[in-house]
Amino acid sequence: MQGGHVWCVKVLQEINKAKARANTMHTVCHDRDNLWFRVTEFDKPHQGITGGQYRVHLRNRTCDCGRFDALHYPCAHVIAACQNLRLDPMSYVDDMYKLEYMYNVWRHIFPPVPDEHKWPSVSLAPFKLLHDRELRRKPKGRPCSTRIRNNMDIRETTNQQKLCGWCRNPGHTSRSCPNRNS
Repeated sequence: MQGGHVWCVKVLQEINKAKARANTMHTVCHDRDNLWFRVTEFDKPHQGITGGQYRVHLRNRTCDCGRFDALHYPCAHVIAACQNLRLDPMSYVDDMYKLEYMYNVWRHIFPPVPDEHKWPSVSLAPFKLLHDRELRRKPKGRPCSTRIRNNMDIRETTNQQKLCGWCRNPGHTSRSCPNRNS
C-alpha cells in the first residue's frame, strides 16, 4: 500500500491476461444507455478456447460466461465491452480486492490459544450416546408401500377361487400345476 498499489496482485494479473484476450474479440453495442453489449469470441484451438457469443450488461455487472458474476472482477468479455466505450475496467472490480480491505481483515488482534493443560476442566457426567434410528440404512428387499389407501382400493370380496395361471383351473397355482410339463 505504501508503494501506491491499490489492488491485489492476483487480480491485476488476471485482468492483464483478460486484456490480452479482449483485443481479439468483436464487440457490438446494442444499447448504449443501458450498457448492453454482444461480444463475439473467436475459436483458438491452439489455446484451447472455444468461441461463442456472450451478452454483457455492464450496469447489472453480468456476463453470460459467469466469471464476472462469480468472481466480481471483469472477465475478458467485460473488458472488451469497456474498451468499446473507452471505460476503465478497473471501475468494475469489487472493493473486496483492494489491499486496504484485505489488510482490515487482519487489523484486529487475535489472542493466541493457551496450552491445552491450562484449559478449564469440564466435569460432565458420562452420558450414553444414542444413535439416530432414522439414519439407519433400510433393510434389503422389497420396499414398504407408502401409498395411502382409500375406498377405491378395497376390492369387493367374491366367492370365486383363484385360478391357475397355466391351466386356468381352480385349486392350485401355476407353480404347482399338475398339467405343466417339467
